Amino acid sequence: MPVRATKRGVDRTPLDRDVDVLICGASFAGLAVARELAGSGREVLLVDRYDIGERQTSACAAPTEWLTNLDLGPAVLQTFDKLVIHTPGRSFTWRLPWTFSTFDYRMVCELLFEQGGADFDTAKVDGRTGSTVHTDRGDLRSPLVVDALGWRRVLGTGTVQPPEAFLSRGLEVHPEGRGDDLELWLDPKYVPRGYSWSFPADHEVRVGVGSFDPRHHVKDPTVQLARDEGVEPIGFQGNWIPHKLRKGTEDVVFFTGDSAGHCLPVTAEGIRTALHFGLTLGRELRSVVDGRQTREQALARYAQFNDAHAHTFLWMKRVQNLVGRINPTPLMPLAAKAFESDRLTRWAFEHYLAIAPPTAALAPPAPARTRPLAVA
Repeated sequence: MPVRATKRGVDRTPLDRDVDVLICGASFAGLAVARELAGSGREVLLVDRYDIGERQTSACAAPTEWLTNLDLGPAVLQTFDKLVIHTPGRSFTWRLPWTFSTFDYRMVCELLFEQGGADFDTAKVDGRTGSTVHTDRGDLRSPLVVDALGWRRVLGTGTVQPPEAFLSRGLEVHPEGRGDDLELWLDPKYVPRGYSWSFPADHEVRVGVGSFDPRHHVKDPTVQLARDEGVEPIGFQGNWIPHKLRKGTEDVVFFTGDSAGHCLPVTAEGIRTALHFGLTLGRELRSVVDGRQTREQALARYAQFNDAHAHTFLWMKRVQNLVGRINPTPLMPLAAKAFESDRLTRWAFEHYLAIAPPTAALAPPAPARTRPLAVA
């Protein structure tokens, strides 16, 4: 388990500061927001309980084009152009119309941070009063506050805790090893409502189990899968995974990443969407600090962008429910076999990629600031 990086001893000084933009959470979504504010000339502060790139909580894989378009290519560890799907008694190969890559989490975070140029400090965020954010080191104030802290939605209200929340449960191990294939198991012997995986990443394999039902514990199945694959069940890491879209704004706060439920149902892919929504939010905030719109306009525009994805997330949740129902039946191998058709796979995966297209990372930078910061 990672060691919390919060400053201690003589380094633990009070944190009391006013900034132009405050981003709480320094993983993919928060770093993407900060990236779009580079060169604005404004005070941008990132705070997180852990240091940059310190706490990996996923298998860390994304469409290769997303990584390339964000200049994150040096962090790529291994690239795949197919998926191997295992069902009870039979396996299938799906050839992808685009490639998927595993990557080094710390390096991606560090590269994104360097692109943004924000200040960073370690602190545990406890909540807020209006635009004042309370941390274990003191209060931070900003007219533009972002919650990218994860599924707990710390700066929001009325968050439902697991297992009643709309969350999936995921756990994986990171033993040393190598592999050539990106593998998924749709096999109820590991998890009745969910899937299992093995993602090779150069010198290690990331083996795990995800359950759509948060009441279903996944440690024992993860250990079993690792042993079935001939690797040691060591290097545990896990997290709760949102599988329902949440509001993108609340009061004066912008939410992105897992705090807004930006994790796709069925696949539990959250990195690409965290980057997509984070970049979009960062551009809205850049427009505010450049004086081209007010905070209230940015809140409305970002909420509209978030809500525009509700239909897609709803349908993917319905597919997730269907997968959970047919997983223990003979229908699952039949469904997996259908996707051996290159035509069907191309159609499905191109539509899937379009939910958060790699071209979103190529948008031109915002124009230069034309008038003072407007927040009301």
